[in-house]
Amino acid sequence: MQGNGLKLGLTIFFVGICGFYLFPSVQNLYLSYKMDQMTAEERQAYQTNNRQWIEGVQEESLNLGLDLQGGMHVILEVEMGKRLEQLAQDTDQAFRTALNAATERARQEDVSVVNAFVQAFEEKNPDGRLSRYFRNESEGITRRSTNDEVQEYLQKKADDAVDQAMDIVRNRVDRYGVTEPSIQKQGARRVSVELPGVDDPARVRSLLESASQLTFHLMADPQELRASVQRITEYYEPSATDTAQVAEAADTTAQDTSGAMTGDTTESEGTELATTDDDTTEGTALTESETEESAGPQNDLLSVMQPLPRQDAPVVGRVLESDTARANELMSRPAVRKMLPSGTELMWGARNLAPEGQEPMYPLLAVKAEPELTGDVITEASVQFDQQTNQPAVSMTMNSEGARAWSRLTGANVGKQVAIVLDNIVYSNPVVEQRITGGRSSIDGLESRQEAEDIVTILRSGSLPAPVNIIQERTVGPSLGESSIRAGIISIVVGLLLVVLFMIMYYRTAGVVADIALLLNLILILGILAGFGATLTLPGIAGIVLTIGMAVDANVLIYDRVREEQNTGKTLRAAISAGYEQSLSAILDANITTFFMGVILYSFGVGPVQGFAVTLMAGILSSLFTAIIVTRLVFDYMVEERQMDVSYG
Repeated sequence: MQGNGLKLGLTIFFVGICGFYLFPSVQNLYLSYKMDQMTAEERQAYQTNNRQWIEGVQEESLNLGLDLQGGMHVILEVEMGKRLEQLAQDTDQAFRTALNAATERARQEDVSVVNAFVQAFEEKNPDGRLSRYFRNESEGITRRSTNDEVQEYLQKKADDAVDQAMDIVRNRVDRYGVTEPSIQKQGARRVSVELPGVDDPARVRSLLESASQLTFHLMADPQELRASVQRITEYYEPSATDTAQVAEAADTTAQDTSGAMTGDTTESEGTELATTDDDTTEGTALTESETEESAGPQNDLLSVMQPLPRQDAPVVGRVLESDTARANELMSRPAVRKMLPSGTELMWGARNLAPEGQEPMYPLLAVKAEPELTGDVITEASVQFDQQTNQPAVSMTMNSEGARAWSRLTGANVGKQVAIVLDNIVYSNPVVEQRITGGRSSIDGLESRQEAEDIVTILRSGSLPAPVNIIQERTVGPSLGESSIRAGIISIVVGLLLVVLFMIMYYRTAGVVADIALLLNLILILGILAGFGATLTLPGIAGIVLTIGMAVDANVLIYDRVREEQNTGKTLRAAISAGYEQSLSAILDANITTFFMGVILYSFGVGPVQGFAVTLMAGILSSLFTAIIVTRLVFDYMVEERQMDVSYG
């Protein structure tokens, strides 16, 4: 084995790395099997007690695609015709005719709406100028702009609309709680969305198609809110009748447990028993135990929310993510809503208040229901950094109408908070320090650059709304996903067995070595997928099956070359060395060209095509490693160390 230290080290390293990334997947399989054996009550208790560990294992395990675990696949199309109408300042019959023709052509031929619009307009109006309808001095578009310049401007705005639609969809999907969603741009105006594990298509459909609106609200008065929260908390306190009934039940239980000699114990006798000198400790213990077990009705609100009303902040409380639905139910009751300050609406904050590693916790904020300003006035937003402290901030620029409204709003509310809201989620609520004129302002006090970039995304998404429609929808049930997994596993096992048997029958001892490399190859493929966070899909399983068949190609080339060298009279050791050296170029040529095809498929394909390409590329890399490095390592050990006579068939 001299000179094979590097090969042995690489083999141990790669196998160890792949095993490390595959371990959570093995844990997840065992966890699923274990919970399947439990009753519904046991499973619920187990999930509650081990929430963080279970979520961590599921997050780190190999991701399954939509076709394997079930879910929903939709294709959204941005209405570019509506977007062009929004960008136009003045329209006439010529504009509408060209736009209608462009929209219809784009629907039939799947071409760019902007290109079709410009072409239709110029055909009907050879001397017409698009700058008559579109002007934006900040973008350099004036009455003197050429049609080509306007077209370039419109195409940029159209591309931005699709990107912003993707951001909105991604934010909504993240709030919905889908694990490993896939959101990709498809063509010039479409967005492909895959949501594994979704079981409520109607809700998702409404979530994706509903119009997104950015708004600016004043926050509720903290002092009024504090009194309201106090009244709401008292409203959910157990009634005196409930408390009396619980106390009576506790007394009855105490009497039954005391074991009175007469069998007809009265309340006074029970009291005497608890206060007798000899039995004081025992009576006290009995009373405390029953108080713990029969504490009576709990405050429903306090069981899910920690109230945090302060004189300087319009915060109702904070709630664990798993309790938000229950909190919504309690706070939305008509009697409770009447206790809130007039004109106030409750909204969740976007910032997670829980320490890292714990279940997320979000604040419930009180916001004035009537918006003071909408996101339509935002023309630009960017991340800025303080020159002295290097702290991130968000710079916003508004149009003239928004600047006037913003000046009035900030001037009248110095020292108060303004909420920036998207989809009824408060992403930021900065304090107004002074009147802001000119339409330029900033949001300070942010924790990180990532938070600043998220707010910029929200502001930009709200400033350029673009309607979207679901043009294609496909739902895969969990049972179909389980059937796909079963069929995929069967295909892998059958293909693997056929290849294993053929190699053993044809190449004898060398075939066994090739089969060992083949099994290791399968482990490496799955490890690569898990390590890079790739998603295993049904086409991906097809790629693995194909790779199993292709993986022994390199061994076939090597083994036949070794047999040829042996026929010339060379020793076994010399024949093995010559066989690997002479066949290396052919092996690399075949696999590198196939790998490049996988790169092309991944770059230009979507969905299933990408899933196939990922496993194909991973399979090629792992099969090259096992065929050239691992098998040579095994043969060197067998021939040089063990002095074995290896048969190549």
